[in-house]
Amino acid sequence: MTKTIKVILVVIATLLLIGVILLSIIFAIISGRLGIDEPPNQLVAIDISGVISSGQVGFSGQANSARIMEQINQLKEEKDVKGLILRINSPGGSSAASEAIYQEILDYKSETGNPVVVAMEDVAASGGYYIATAADQIFSNSATTTGSIGVIMQFKDMKELYQKIGIRNVTFKSGNYKDIGNPDRDLTEEEKEFLQELVDEIHEQFVQTIVDERNLSRNKVEDLADGRIFTGSQAKELGLVDQLGNFYHAVDELERLAGIEGEAELIHHDRQSLLDIIVSSVISQLSLDNNLIFRYQFN
Repeated sequence: MTKTIKVILVVIATLLLIGVILLSIIFAIISGRLGIDEPPNQLVAIDISGVISSGQVGFSGQANSARIMEQINQLKEEKDVKGLILRINSPGGSSAASEAIYQEILDYKSETGNPVVVAMEDVAASGGYYIATAADQIFSNSATTTGSIGVIMQFKDMKELYQKIGIRNVTFKSGNYKDIGNPDRDLTEEEKEFLQELVDEIHEQFVQTIVDERNLSRNKVEDLADGRIFTGSQAKELGLVDQLGNFYHAVDELERLAGIEGEAELIHHDRQSLLDIIVSSVISQLSLDNNLIFRYQFN
């Protein structure tokens, strides 16, 4: 290869490289990636679907508080994200897990100044409603099942079954309350009184949260907090939700609250299948080791 040909090839390669760079710059300008345009306005949607739980059960259908909190926490560093929408389709679940998600939403609002809107779907009851109260606006369909404001703690009485099949537990305990809820014996009156006091304390926290977040009188909330469920329309009349509408109505409201003109980019975090939700709900109902968990749950 002669020297002249080598020079020509170098020139051609250089021109091609310059052309690629120029095209990249033009594309970047068009897409706004050089910072000439405003950064993209993003809204993030997170699903809270299935029974709310703190533990891992091996199925994505459970609304695991650790996973949901991690998703929300990561958004605090995303400067392009201007708002958060929570799509809730849950009968509730663990009181502690519901409270943890609720607090994480409050932290997100406080640290970012971004609005949060909730879109209720089929069910947003008990712990699902508790979480929703942290939002700036709550949307519900007219036929959504919501409410179920209260706390439940259940034990399985299997004493007669054990007697029929010849099973007898032998228990050694360090204190009178250590085997509270033992399925092969009746609760004592003292144990019943002790557990009811605990349930009442968690219930009081639920009531006070609604009073504070929904700006309702304590007398009104106490009247509603007897475990009753409401349709979305009824909840709207009672002041438990703000507006009737579907998910996209809630998105429009979030854009308005975020001060976004025009459409924003809507990003969906991982969504869960109906099968996952059904399986996790069945597992939750059949679980024999969750007796000592306080639950905000509509059964």
